[in-house]
Amino acid sequence: MSARYYWEEGNGFDSATAILAGDEAHHLIRVMRAKPGDEFLLFDGKGFEYRARATEIGRGSVRLQVVETREICNDPEIELSAAVALPKGDRQKWLIEKLTELGVRRFIPLEVERADIKTDDGVLARLRRQVVEASKQCGRSRFMEILPPMPRREAAAACRKESDCEPLCMLAHPISDGEFGQWSFRDFLSRGFQDGRWTMAKHLFLAVGPVGGFSDREVREAVDDGWPILDLGKEVYRVETAAITAAALFLHLGD
Repeated sequence: MSARYYWEEGNGFDSATAILAGDEAHHLIRVMRAKPGDEFLLFDGKGFEYRARATEIGRGSVRLQVVETREICNDPEIELSAAVALPKGDRQKWLIEKLTELGVRRFIPLEVERADIKTDDGVLARLRRQVVEASKQCGRSRFMEILPPMPRREAAAACRKESDCEPLCMLAHPISDGEFGQWSFRDFLSRGFQDGRWTMAKHLFLAVGPVGGFSDREVREAVDDGWPILDLGKEVYRVETAAITAAALFLHLGD
């Protein structure tokens, strides 16, 4: 039962008949050659998994009987919200896939002055589909939430409402001359750990800018708001590389 299938109607039912259609059913029927009696693992993206047994195989749908329901929580201890100016093309898919695998809690397409693309409903729907596919592969029990596009301050406020924890808000900006008082990741660690334990905020909000970076005005506004400015190193990363690198570092702080 290594393959996992998304059951949108799960919602933590103890026992139910599951019906899969669309791509999920196609994979079961055409690829897995499912037969009545075969068992598969379903999940609903809300923290529940279901061991289910196929009972009826149709041309475009599969009916399964749920035989076991389990509540699963494999979220990282650190809650990370990432607001990122979306890159173009396939780089979006790679960004969402890796942030999902790493355990980022929520993602916001960041509205910035130097925007590369416009994020409409079609783009958001595609991002959410990519979250589903990545979650199926990596075993994640809860989906990374995709919020609508918004500017930095509004994005931070929206994530604050979604969380039980007050976030520490940061802005990633690749300038090594120290003009904005940047923190290196080493600085961040030295401030956050005491006696080998992470004592800083358990909810981190990270804003990553577009190609060419944030404008000076955007950075100064973040500084005025009291946000630490994070410098990830001497190299200037692509948007998706910066977001994934920071996420990988931050999400292991609580380990």
